Amino acid sequence: MRLVLVRHGETDGNVMRRYTGRTDVPLNENGRVQAAALGRELAEESVGRLVHAPSRRTRETAVLLAAGMNVGGMRLEAEERLWELDFGAWEGLTYEQAHARDGARLWAWYDDPWTVAPPGGETLRALDERLTAWQEEMCAGHGGETVIAVTHGGPIRLWVAKYAFGDAGLFPQLWVPPGGHVVCERSEGRWNLVKGVVTR
Repeated sequence: MRLVLVRHGETDGNVMRRYTGRTDVPLNENGRVQAAALGRELAEESVGRLVHAPSRRTRETAVLLAAGMNVGGMRLEAEERLWELDFGAWEGLTYEQAHARDGARLWAWYDDPWTVAPPGGETLRALDERLTAWQEEMCAGHGGETVIAVTHGGPIRLWVAKYAFGDAGLFPQLWVPPGGHVVCERSEGRWNLVKGVVTR
């Protein structure tokens, strides 16, 4: 199985460095250009399924991606478990604004995102549980095909850390830019990173 994990194209929230996990923002113009260009780059992939998180920015990316790959007629599948981490009360805030409002909680979350959540948000463990369930279901039902999943930075970083590198604790050190992608292949029960991911 081959898995191409795509981070949605750029949004204004990315440019302003805002927490926009569940905030449903669209791509900006640069993000649309990125998505179209990535579609052309991935045109040689023999895609079997194209799934996306339910957010507007991931769906817009998936549509532009499909057009660039010349698979515009392919059914796009929305997958709830590919949502970004929920940042709760910090949604829409910059790091500086979140720190001014709730500095102690912010630092506690940075130190231990697995058990500490943003106020009203979710922990990294909750995201891990979502991704694990999706990964198991995907492997059980789609053995030999290429799956393209358009999602968010958090899920991609956690996926690569846990499944490709075998250490979920590497999550904070990994980075995939808006419009970027990674490629993983599964062989003999293991995921191997083929392309992509940048360390901070």
